[in-house]
Amino acid sequence: MHLVSLNLVANQTFDYIIIGGGTAGLTLASRLSENPAWSILVLEAGNSHLDLNDHPLITRPGQFGMQINNPEYDWAFTTVPQKFCNDKEYLWSRGKGLGGSSAMNFSFWTLPPKEDIDNWEKLGNPGWNHKNYQKYSIRPVTYTPLDPSLNPSVPAEAFRVWNDANTRGGGSLHITHPRRILDVDIKMNQASVTLLNMGFKRSRAPYEGDTEGTYLGLNTVHPTLHSRAFAFTAVQACALQRPNLFILTGAEASRILSLNSSESDNDLEATGVEFSYNATTANDHKFYHAHVRREVILSAGSLKSPQILELSGIGRPDVLSKIGVEVKVPLDGVGENVQEHLIFELRDDYSEDTYDLLRDDIEREKHIKLYSEGQGIYATGVVNVAFMPLKRITPDAAMLYAAEEARVRQDIKGGKYPPGLAEQYELQLQYDHADALDCELVSLSGVLSGSNLPRPGKKYYTVIAISNHNFSRGTVHSTSNDPREFPAMDPHYFEHDIDLQIFIEQFKYVREIGKTAPLKDIISDDPATRELNPGPEVQTNEQITNWLKQSCGTAWHTIGSLSMLPKDKNGVVDPKLKVYGTKNIRVVDLSVVPLQFAAHTQATAYIIAEMAADIIKGVFVP
Repeated sequence: MHLVSLNLVANQTFDYIIIGGGTAGLTLASRLSENPAWSILVLEAGNSHLDLNDHPLITRPGQFGMQINNPEYDWAFTTVPQKFCNDKEYLWSRGKGLGGSSAMNFSFWTLPPKEDIDNWEKLGNPGWNHKNYQKYSIRPVTYTPLDPSLNPSVPAEAFRVWNDANTRGGGSLHITHPRRILDVDIKMNQASVTLLNMGFKRSRAPYEGDTEGTYLGLNTVHPTLHSRAFAFTAVQACALQRPNLFILTGAEASRILSLNSSESDNDLEATGVEFSYNATTANDHKFYHAHVRREVILSAGSLKSPQILELSGIGRPDVLSKIGVEVKVPLDGVGENVQEHLIFELRDDYSEDTYDLLRDDIEREKHIKLYSEGQGIYATGVVNVAFMPLKRITPDAAMLYAAEEARVRQDIKGGKYPPGLAEQYELQLQYDHADALDCELVSLSGVLSGSNLPRPGKKYYTVIAISNHNFSRGTVHSTSNDPREFPAMDPHYFEHDIDLQIFIEQFKYVREIGKTAPLKDIISDDPATRELNPGPEVQTNEQITNWLKQSCGTAWHTIGSLSMLPKDKNGVVDPKLKVYGTKNIRVVDLSVVPLQFAAHTQATAYIIAEMAADIIKGVFVP
């Protein structure tokens, strides 16, 4: 692996050019560079952050969330005003720099239920099923069990993640449980069984497709260094000495260069990539070219990959004509079918150790020293997670689904939906009636954000509710032919009322958690102060609705903007991830996922890259 200078890239030719050095891009680059006959170039817009000692915001597991809105690490995109959320604009953070979002996320490693992945194949993608997904989920990682003696109050069963105790993997990305599990996480999860007391079950096989219930989730953390493991450290570990892997940072791709191959074969052929280098102002319009022999692979993520295709002349003709770009390949699915996970947080006043200690300068310095010994709050992570169907939290589940089904059936009859979307809704409705894991809870010790600021000297416990299978569909489209202008990102939050109604039911349920033993025993008894956000004054359905519209956020798990679907179903890529109408352009990132799933998206980004590598090598077996 070489971090190279501009002169070694500009006007040079490579076998493969990967646009984006993020989670999927670096993983794919590492696998393709295993063939010494291939030269691989990665173009990454952000900085390298090569000396990780200078970037504790990346390396310390307990620093999650501290990079948000920091331009060194975060693209800090924003959505357009949301019509059904009081015109609120949402922050859409994405990692900037080598490793992409794997360098700034919460390090959670979770896998979806079997049914969620099998639905991809049902939508017309042979081989994209849970059997293959499961096989490739082991490939990028090495799992190291946590020494139970480090957390003696946690039962050994709580750390069981595979039924096969010998499952370890053999990849260069490390996964394990954080070295320290905070006391409140123990009370919330399996040892003192707050969630079990509310009717939850323990997940039987959370990393084998049976995810319903509660468990202690794995983190991407090095087991002995106790630092974040992410796509860049994984590539460093296995590809550092490969002379055929070239990485140029500060290189922001603007478009894919192409030509029509011949009159008899009008598929578009990519010849290279245009990019800017270390551009510091919007007026810096100097561009460079890198040329390609084999393929250009787009791995810029669900928010940037559609823009690059559109500026390359691939997309909806109406969008391209508005921005003055020649249509080379008309594809109506580009930038469509965008899906997200929505979240909200409730925070209760709490008495034991939490991340809130780090708001105090003295405590922060103390825990920095402890971290050097693998101890303290910086050595912890987010571990508590639970997945459940809607009927587990409300008796109104069947009624809510019936109302949505009636609306969808009416809209299908009226021809409202674009090609392919009706089939997605049919699958969602079938799955909902079969207990889809639409609801998720994540909990952590401390305050993340919120309209009401934490009180000095107080500690809090946060419960986050996530809605996993939203019916609303959004778009990501260019509004200018200037690559430095962000595209318009419109998730259409709450356009389908069921998305809001499920959230309201989760809100009510989360409040009950703080009233359930043993968690209730460590939360303030004062009703005026025990709940920080939204606060005790928010009680009626109308008040809850208004608060959710104003205060809910996104999990930054965007998928679908370049969906892997049949072309006549508004697909953009085929099951081999090749863009329709092109000879040698593929997409390898979360934008190809056609239907949202009940899990955090980090693991799936790695898995897509692993599957793509075998597809490109010609060894993938559907």
